[in-house]
Amino acid sequence: MTTTNFPKIDLHLHLDGALSIPFLRSLAQESGHPMTDSEIRKAVTVSDTCQSLPEYLRCFELLTQLLQTEKALTLGTFDVIRQLEEQGLFYAELRFAPQHYTQQGLTQQQTIAAVLKGVDMAKRAGFHIRIGILLCMLVTGSPAENQETAELAVAYKDIGVAGLDLAGPESAVPMSEFQPLFHFAYQSGLPFTIHAGECGDYENISRAISFGARRIGHGCAARFSEDCMRLLEKEQIVLEMCPTSNVQTKAVPALSEHPIRMFFDRGIAVTVNTDNMTVSNTTLDKEYALLKKQFHFTDQELAKISQTAMRGAFCKL
Repeated sequence: MTTTNFPKIDLHLHLDGALSIPFLRSLAQESGHPMTDSEIRKAVTVSDTCQSLPEYLRCFELLTQLLQTEKALTLGTFDVIRQLEEQGLFYAELRFAPQHYTQQGLTQQQTIAAVLKGVDMAKRAGFHIRIGILLCMLVTGSPAENQETAELAVAYKDIGVAGLDLAGPESAVPMSEFQPLFHFAYQSGLPFTIHAGECGDYENISRAISFGARRIGHGCAARFSEDCMRLLEKEQIVLEMCPTSNVQTKAVPALSEHPIRMFFDRGIAVTVNTDNMTVSNTTLDKEYALLKKQFHFTDQELAKISQTAMRGAFCKL
């Protein structure tokens, strides 16, 4: 754990992609299909040769398979929060897609209750980190499933759920199809973020902002449009950038071409996040180290990024 003179905050962290290898080993054992740590790590950690977001997402196949019970979701949530507590984070938002975990009979509502139970377990264990839960609709999900996710996010708005998201292979379905669901969330007073401009075009970022998103997941493609960058700057939309993951999914060709320094210097509200600690083999401290080494961010600049994350948080900090 690295000690900083500013609060460590992760706004973009997928619950399933952050489960520890020992916890996954225990789930595999309980499922009747024991695996070694190296077998699990190979299955759930992205390879150095990853060439696309769809290839990156294949690392979630085993993770999804192992999280199909209430017990697994509850203990998995506790496992991730424990890691974050040990890393000294002040606040984190954990996001997950309830519809992923209904393959063995759970309802979406049961998956949400199970995750919130894990958050409560962490509180009762005396952890100091604050946690917000975001529900993800899926680009490739059915309209009915996505509508249910949005409705449940609103229903749980004041009892544990902090916001809504849309995740998945961004270009698979036009973002315009999700506008009614985000309009519903907006009218209900539920904040939301949208994966946009990760491996899709910059126009998705503008669309997401027009829906009412005050945060954008990744947003790397904004670098291709001066108008889009001006919009982000003018509206002070918070970008949830994940440098390691962005290179792995080829949202950027190489770390040296990541736009986070350019965005920061021109006044766009950037934050640094992990996306998936286990899948991407990273931590927030590792991301800080990358920014310092590759882009010469100072501690004072990282503190400013932390302040931006605090402002962008869906929970009042």
